[in-house]
This record gives sequence, structure tokens and C-alpha cells, in this order.
Amino acid sequence: MKSLFIIALALLLGAGLIWAADFEPGFVLLQYGRWSLETSLIVFVFAFILLVVSAYVLLRSLVLLKQAPGRVSSWQKLQRSKRASEMLTRGLIALEEGRWSEAERILIRHVAHSDTPLLHYLAAARAAQKQNAPERRDNYLSLAHQTTAGSDIAVGVVQAELQLAADQKEQALATLQHLRDVAPKHPYVLQLLQQVYSDMYQWQDVQAVLPDLRKRNVLASSDVEALSLEAQVGQMNTALARKDWYAIHAVWQHASAKVRHMEPLLTVYISSLIAQKECVTAAELIEDFMRKQWSDQLVYQYGLINMAEPLAALAKAEKWLKNRENNPWLLLTLGRLAKANKLWVKAEEYLTASVAHGARGESYQMLAEVLAAQGKHQQQSLAYQKGLALMLANNG
Repeated sequence: MKSLFIIALALLLGAGLIWAADFEPGFVLLQYGRWSLETSLIVFVFAFILLVVSAYVLLRSLVLLKQAPGRVSSWQKLQRSKRASEMLTRGLIALEEGRWSEAERILIRHVAHSDTPLLHYLAAARAAQKQNAPERRDNYLSLAHQTTAGSDIAVGVVQAELQLAADQKEQALATLQHLRDVAPKHPYVLQLLQQVYSDMYQWQDVQAVLPDLRKRNVLASSDVEALSLEAQVGQMNTALARKDWYAIHAVWQHASAKVRHMEPLLTVYISSLIAQKECVTAAELIEDFMRKQWSDQLVYQYGLINMAEPLAALAKAEKWLKNRENNPWLLLTLGRLAKANKLWVKAEEYLTASVAHGARGESYQMLAEVLAAQGKHQQQSLAYQKGLALMLANNG
């Protein structure tokens, strides 16, 4: 449209000049010393315009000629960049399709001409990881960091993910701890750090990172509470294995009242109390729990406590039989308590019922001891055999 307007304007101007020349041609005289030029005004104007246009074209041609190498170079660079972009797409497709070697080759071959070398190197690192080539992987990650300023977090996160995928937990932990120093509020770094701590059973560190996970809304409150409980149980189990009673007591004291009434933490704490022969406290905690809730594990532990008054304990446990007459764990505990009171017939009844509703090697062992106390040696031998066979089958 613009070109048509210029052409129409030029035609209109030309027609105007022709009309002016026909109406009044005018006169122009140019003289310099002895030299002179005489012509009509119209011819002079045409000649002047032609001269100006020629000069412009000449100067423009010289400028274009001078800029030609740079323009050619820019064009070539643009084409290489487009090619690199296309190869990035092809490389990512190959990576997702599982053609690791081909993906790595394509991505690295064109990285020098790419506007986004970071993406090439990160994808190539993933391809190298899939080929079990950790040295090439780490080299690509290093190059990614060098080629792109401000990529510390992105490269570090990918590195940690790949290290975790390769089961290099110690290296991943070191990477993530460095990232946390660089960006202490980064949500995904916190989440990965919590994952590594949990996998490595570093429960105190899990507890330390949970407040940040809650504050940054990385995890829902319910998930944070579940992790907190898991961490406290993990700390207690670790301390129980070392018989570190002080550490167990410290975890228990720091736990909220709500958490103390949760079965996973309470069962570990009860185990520690039984090991320390704090039988009264252990029994009271179980009885308090059983007033409102039910737990097979706690019922089983109740039978392991060396009761000061086993008859009273048996009476309390028998109250739990309501609606649970066929619970093998409760029946086993009742059999233990009856045995502790030397109520052999009752103990035999409870243990026989326990075996009938959920046979376990331990139940047969207890039954055999009760039968032996009654002089029923043939039945005792049979109970031992069944218990041994069951244990062997379970171990096999």
C-alpha cells in the first residue's frame, strides 16, 4: 500500500513538472569562469534529482558492501541457532523415548551454537545418568554451571535428583546442604533435603527441617505431623537399639500430649520401659490407652510386663475380651497372665484359643510350657513340634 502511494505521488509530481515545462519551461544559466551551462529549468530539476538519487544509491551501496560480512555472519549465526534449537527438541524427544546415547550425542553436538546451553547440558547429564556414566554426568553439570550465570540452584537441584536416582545419598546430602546455604528458603531444596534425611534415618535432622517445610507451605500440615511422628519414632528406635534411655526420655518429654497417645510412639516407649523394668509405668500407660482405643501391639506388650500383681492385671485384661473373644493377641496375653498366676487350666484354654484364631510359634511355645506344668507331656511335645514347624515355615 505504501509503495503504491509513493508511485502515485511520483507520477503526479512528474505530470506536474511536464505541465509546468509546457506552460513555462524557465531558464537556468550556470557560469564558472569561461565555462557556462545554459538549460531550461525543468531539465535542470530533472538532472539535479537524478544526481541526488544516484549519489544516494552509490552511498547506500558502499554502506551495504561494508556491512555485508557482518550481515552474512549474523545470518549464519541465526541459522546455527535455529538448528541448535531444533536439535534440542530432537534430543529431548530421544531422551524421553529412552534413546540415551543418541540423545546425548545430539544435545552435545549443537550446544556451542545454542542460545540455551544450560538446557542442553542438563538434558545430556540425564542421558549420561541413564547410561551409568556418572563422570560424564558430573562433567555436563559442571559445564552447565559455567555457561549460564545464576544457574546455581537449577544445576544443583538436578544434580541432587540424579544423585538420589543413582542411590548416592551422601553426595546428594552434601549437594543439598550446600544449596540450603545458598538458598535457605527454597521450597524444593527443603523437600529433597527432608527426603534424604528420612532415607538415611537422620531423624533429628528431619525434625530440624520440618518447621521450614511447614512455614513455606511445602507440605500440608497433616503431612508435616505424620513426618514429625515418624521422626520421633525413628529417634526412639535408634536410641532403643543403643539402650540410650536418656535419649528416649528426651524424645518422650518433647513430644506433645497428642503424640504421646499415638500407638507408634507409645509402643516404642513401652518397649524401653519394659527393658528398664519400669513395669508399673508401662502397665499404666497401656491401660490408659486401652480405655479409649485398641491396639494389638500394646495388648501383646501388656503380657510381657513383669506385673507386681499379676492377678489384678489378668482381671483388667479379661475386661478387654468384650467383642474381642477371638483376638489372638489378647488371648495370648491372657494366657501369659494366667500362667504367671499359675492358673494352668485357664492359661491352657486361652492359649489354645489363641492358636486356633492365629497360630504363632510363640503361642505354641507358651502352650507347651503350660502343658508341661500340668504333666501333659505328650501334648507338650506335640505343641513344641507344631510351633517349631510354624517358625521354620515362616522363616522359609
